[in-house]
Amino acid sequence: MMADQTQHPVFFECESIKEEHLTRVQKYFGIRRKSGGGECGPVTTVDENLYSVAFRNKKDQQRVLQRSEHVLDLEDCRLVFTVRESLQNSTSSHFTTPTSAPAETPENIPASSLPPSDEEYELHVDNYLLRYLKECPHAQQELENMLACLACSADLYCEEGRVLVRRRAQPGAADEVSDWKAEVDALFGGYFCHHEVNPDKVEALVQSSSSCQTAGEVKVYTDESGMAVVVGELSLVHARLLDIEQPSSLRDNMASLSLREESTTIASYSLCDGLQVFVCQGDITKQHADALVNAANQDLDHSAGVAAALSRAGGPEIQRESDELVKCLGKIPIGDTVVTTGGNLKCKKLLHAVGPVGGKASNRDKMLLEKTVHCALKFSEIMEFQSIAIPCISSGVSGVTLTVCTEATVAAVKDFGSVGGRSLRKIILIDNREEAVRAMQEACDRLLQGIDTPDEDTARGATARAPGGRVHMEVIQGSIESQQVDAVVSPMVGHDPLSTRVGNALFEVAGPQLTTRFRKEAEDETMPGDSVLLEGLPGLQSNAVFFLNLVPWDGDPEGVAVQVLRMGINTILSSCEKKGFRSVALPVLGAGMALQFPVSEVERVLMEEVYVFEEERAGITPFLIRIVIHPDDEETHETFGSVQNGKFTEDFHHKDPDQDSTTMRLVLLGKTGSGKSHLGNTIFGEELFATYASPNSGTMKCQTETKTVSGRSITLIDTPGFFDTGRSEEDLKPEIMSCMTECAPGPHAFLIVLRVDKFTEHEQAVIAKICQCFSDEALKYAVVVFTHGEQLDKKFKIEDFVSENKNLSDLVSKCGGRCHVFDNKHWNNNQPNNYRSNQFQVEELLKTIEKMVVEKNGGYYTNKMLQHVETAIQKRVEHIRHSMPDKTAEEIRNQAKTDVCNSFLTKLTGIATGALLGAFFGVAAMVGLAVTAMNNVMLMNAVKKAPALMGVSAAAAGQTALVVAGATGLGAATAGGVYGGLLGYEAANDAKSPSEAAQRTYEAIVEKGKSLIRFK
Repeated sequence: MMADQTQHPVFFECESIKEEHLTRVQKYFGIRRKSGGGECGPVTTVDENLYSVAFRNKKDQQRVLQRSEHVLDLEDCRLVFTVRESLQNSTSSHFTTPTSAPAETPENIPASSLPPSDEEYELHVDNYLLRYLKECPHAQQELENMLACLACSADLYCEEGRVLVRRRAQPGAADEVSDWKAEVDALFGGYFCHHEVNPDKVEALVQSSSSCQTAGEVKVYTDESGMAVVVGELSLVHARLLDIEQPSSLRDNMASLSLREESTTIASYSLCDGLQVFVCQGDITKQHADALVNAANQDLDHSAGVAAALSRAGGPEIQRESDELVKCLGKIPIGDTVVTTGGNLKCKKLLHAVGPVGGKASNRDKMLLEKTVHCALKFSEIMEFQSIAIPCISSGVSGVTLTVCTEATVAAVKDFGSVGGRSLRKIILIDNREEAVRAMQEACDRLLQGIDTPDEDTARGATARAPGGRVHMEVIQGSIESQQVDAVVSPMVGHDPLSTRVGNALFEVAGPQLTTRFRKEAEDETMPGDSVLLEGLPGLQSNAVFFLNLVPWDGDPEGVAVQVLRMGINTILSSCEKKGFRSVALPVLGAGMALQFPVSEVERVLMEEVYVFEEERAGITPFLIRIVIHPDDEETHETFGSVQNGKFTEDFHHKDPDQDSTTMRLVLLGKTGSGKSHLGNTIFGEELFATYASPNSGTMKCQTETKTVSGRSITLIDTPGFFDTGRSEEDLKPEIMSCMTECAPGPHAFLIVLRVDKFTEHEQAVIAKICQCFSDEALKYAVVVFTHGEQLDKKFKIEDFVSENKNLSDLVSKCGGRCHVFDNKHWNNNQPNNYRSNQFQVEELLKTIEKMVVEKNGGYYTNKMLQHVETAIQKRVEHIRHSMPDKTAEEIRNQAKTDVCNSFLTKLTGIATGALLGAFFGVAAMVGLAVTAMNNVMLMNAVKKAPALMGVSAAAAGQTALVVAGATGLGAATAGGVYGGLLGYEAANDAKSPSEAAQRTYEAIVEKGKSLIRFK
């Protein structure tokens, strides 16, 4: 029952509230934009003229109490509430109303008696909006109330078109507003100024203003040019424009943007580039939008729930088209979206989004539902729609819980809205059920305005957001055993779950089942860096516990202990992703008496691994990482300050140290004879790369050149034929490593160069090898560039040529459809608008790359291997800078890249070329393989000490497996045993060159015998 969950009461005095008004009062306190409140129970009578309402969340209660007086205007009366926190007569308002408002310019909107502010925030808004706010007392009062909820005041500078908002946090209210500037943006984003120049419409607007305009709703202004400006709340402005419209093009346009009177707007939020999200209560069948979303089943049988309502309202052609789709396509997979006519519905198209059915997908419901909503949003973007209305998919007859549905829906909206340049301007989340609307509003408050910290154990917590906005971090002070998350983590020394304070604390709650289950799940032994997962332990608030095998601190910031900690954190986070967990709580791993890590080292390693996890993570669902610090440990809490204020986000974001951040790094890839070097010269407009007449000869070494092209600074990295089937590994491996160091920390684009030619089995093999080596993520940064365009049929464009070959078409599709064509001999006609002109194609190619970079928010492709290379380069740069201060920055970095390339080649002697290519292009197993090789000289001692080494489980072996000398491909990576790989690596470690390392590796493995290496 609601009463059991609402434990934060507000008492208020009001003269004679009528019985029929009590529900309206409850709704008022339930709408954050009006009262500052949130989910609450019914209004109850305490005494004569004294009432109470209880809120589910304390922060909602506190926002309501920030204003001592609330006003609710009803049709027949005005209700004034004086609020307080207790039954005592004195109010507990956080502010007192000043006796007089300042009578000076600028216009002042106070936050009650707010003291001088510590923070200021300036917004630039339309002058007509400022005039509206100044002239409409009701609108000004509404704005003042909402600003007061944020502990803010505002000065309106009408002549300058700006607003200066000031805020000073109140004592004890540090966690109540997670991002007050974003909330201020959303507040002002709720207003709209429409400038109308059509004379007929201007006249209609002016005539309607005298009869329709009520205080504080909408104002219509005119100027000497004859233009009318309609100002007010967004939905009311749109409604006013529709009121004066006859059937016309404007009505068609406004219908897609308006929220009609059939629905009530509960809350609104602003995302990237002005994209707005509205939470509405109403009937979706009466909603105006370019696209309406139907909660469909796999058979598109619209016989129940929202689907039945939309089908009835839209007419029989909706079901008819749906049946035809199922005949052609079969059952629609869960997560997919298909399109039909909207029939009589007030939309351009009806999108049928197939969500999961409760219980059938277990804990995958949220992931599948996110995919479903994301697919519908993507469809709308493809169709260039401006508005979309989405119901609470899967929450009705499908049986998925409201919490899961709303969290997944809003998470997908947030991810979609994090990228600018969308055609969509409005996303309407709509449902006719009060509880569903409330759940959607709560999810939006939490995910679109930052994650809320739970009340219990978090009173002194602080929240920060990891890179990219999908992984969130927060630091709290509390106990690990009381955390309400999907999983908690307990460190252990070796194989003993009770060897640390955290393990014992969990044992006290869960009892003997903990050790019994641990012995059963872990079997005999675990390796350093391994984890054991126990689910469903009794007594714990979390669903699961990870026990992590760590090595005590050895005093070395890059030593065995740190590398095991890195591996362990990576294992935990990856396991959470695979299990579908959405939250994990960790203590300060290793910082206790048992393992004795310095807190600063734990923080550094944790931040680095979280950053890599966020960069490589494929999922779009928000993931919470909570660091739990003992309540008495203020020193550790202070050390983790960088997490609290988000500093690490800036430190680890894609930066190009010692490089011009405006330079685009492009890597030319392709087999020998494809025309890579010619293409590089064509892009630069001069002969910088050596070219060869014979198709069997070509680039043998990586070459890097930088030049400005049409005002753009571009670095081209020409490579030998990485995908040639006849090149020896010893030839290719140094060039792959050289390319990595040249483009570190990562390229902005891969240019995959192919010829316009008949595709023989050899060419098909090259394409197959490209697809095998490239990860899907790397292909998102790739463009396919064809050379020898003269062989293209004159009636064809390159897209026509691509469509004739399925493998080629699949490759281009994986690259986002990006492809261009050149001819290095015949198309040098410098005709800017001629398709068969290299000048035209260069501009088009650079536009494609720039668009791709913009879509990636200016980022470049990277992975853990490339980041590892960049880190090594930076360390070497610092060393050279101190030892050779007279060298220029460019000379220092070039020397550092050479040194790192040689060093890594020696360390990677045991890794086959196929694995190294895979590491460069982001194949996850290969990246892990190569990076593990970098670190395993430090892991050697820890692994040697582990008992029963040769009896290690296949799963544990797979985590640290290395490819020994001569092994190739992913299968061999799995087969290579831990001991054999480390033996070869240790033998090669002190070698001065790759050839010496290879010889040492070979001799060591032969001497120990092949029996030490286990093959599956």
